[in-house]
Amino acid sequence: MAAARHLGIDVGTSGLRIAALDVTGNCLWLEKADWPTPPPPDGHEQNPTDWWAAFDRLMGHLGEEGRLAEVHSLAFAGTSGTVLTIDADGWPQGPALMYDDPQGREQLVKLRRLELDPDAQLSALARWRFLAEERGQAGRPVSQADWFVTRLTGQHVSDSNNALKWGFDAVTERWPAALLDRFGDRLPEVRRPGTAVASITPDLARRWGLPEGVIVAAGTTDSMAALWASGASEEGDGVTSLGSTLALKLISEAPVSDAASGVYSHRFGHRFAVSGASNTGGRVLAAFFDAEALASLSESVDPAAPDTLGYWPLAGRGERFPVVAPEMSPRLTPRPDDPAAFLGGLLRGIARIEALGYRRFAALGGTAVRRVLSSGGGARSPVFSRIRERTLGVPVQTAEHTEAAVGAARLAALSKGEST
Repeated sequence: MAAARHLGIDVGTSGLRIAALDVTGNCLWLEKADWPTPPPPDGHEQNPTDWWAAFDRLMGHLGEEGRLAEVHSLAFAGTSGTVLTIDADGWPQGPALMYDDPQGREQLVKLRRLELDPDAQLSALARWRFLAEERGQAGRPVSQADWFVTRLTGQHVSDSNNALKWGFDAVTERWPAALLDRFGDRLPEVRRPGTAVASITPDLARRWGLPEGVIVAAGTTDSMAALWASGASEEGDGVTSLGSTLALKLISEAPVSDAASGVYSHRFGHRFAVSGASNTGGRVLAAFFDAEALASLSESVDPAAPDTLGYWPLAGRGERFPVVAPEMSPRLTPRPDDPAAFLGGLLRGIARIEALGYRRFAALGGTAVRRVLSSGGGARSPVFSRIRERTLGVPVQTAEHTEAAVGAARLAALSKGEST
C-alpha cells in the first residue's frame, strides 16, 4: 500500500478531518474526529482545548497504526473568521469566538474609522478587539488554523487567506499601515498558502510517530481549501458550492473587491480567487420538500423549460450577493399548483442567481467564467446540473474532490515543491 506523504487537516465547527495524499496526489484515506459543541445561546463560542484534544487523539491513533511514518508535510484549513487570543506560550486565553459570533460590532465601527480600504474585510479583527477590550484578553490574535500552526511550530504565522478578514491586503500582501501603527507586532507574520513555515517540534513528532523534519505549511480557510480540492486550476475556472447556501469562487488573473456586491478576493497561487456567497440554496428547497420529494419531483422537471416564474429563492429576509440587500424579501410567487412546476421554478431561480454572480465578477473586472465545477448536495442532481448548464452557458462538471482536508493536503505538497 502506498505511504501517506502529505496530510491536510480541516478544522471545522464540530470536528476535524485528516486527509492523506501519496506522492502522486491520490487520496489514500480520510479520517475524522469530533468534539462537543455547546448548545445555544453559547454555540458561538468553543473551547480550543477541545479541538486540540480531538486532534491529539486522532494523530496518536494514526501514529500507533504506522500511518504517519513517511509523512513529509502537513497543512491546516480552518473556518474563516473564527478568532482566539493566545499567551506567550501559545495557549488560549479563553474561548474562541466562532465565525458567526455577532460580538464585535462596536469594534467594527471603530475600525472602519481608520484609514483603510472601504472594501477591507475586518470581521475577525473586530472579534479580536472585542476579546481585548471587553474580556481583557490582550494576547496575540490567531485564527483557528493559525493556532494549530503555532502549537506545532512555535511560530506566530498566518496565511494570506485567513488573514484577509483581519484586514490584510491580499493584493499588496502587506498589513495596511493603519493597522501596523495601531497594533504593531501583535499581528502575525503572513505567508502565502502552501509555503513552508517551519518543521514540527521534535517532541510532537515523536509523540505521533512522525519522522523528524516534517514541514508545517501555511494553511488556508475551509472554503479556499475546497477550491484547491476541486480540481480548479486555470483562469476562468469557477467552483460553485451548492449547500444550504450558494457560494461561488472564480479563478481570475485580476483581483476583484466590491463591498456593495459582497465580492472579495483571496490569493490563489499567482492568481486570485474571486468570491461571493448568496443566501439562496438548499435551505430554501428543504423548507418546501424533503429529500424523497426532491428526488421524485425532479424527474418531472423539464431542464429545457424557460424561467417564467422569476423567483429569487431565500429562506428569510436579506441577501448578500450578487447584491447586498439586508431587507430583501424572498420572491416566491406566483406559486403553481403543480409541485414539480414549483420546484422547477426554485431550481431555475437559484441557477439564475448563480449566473448573475459570475456575471457580476466579470463586470467588476474579473475573468469571464469558462467552466463550473460543482460540489455540495445540489451537485448530485442531474436535472439541476442541466438547468444550471443551460443558464450559465458553460460546461458544468462535478468537482474532483469536495473535502477541504484534501485541498489542505495539496497545499502541504506545495511546501515541498510537489504538485498534486
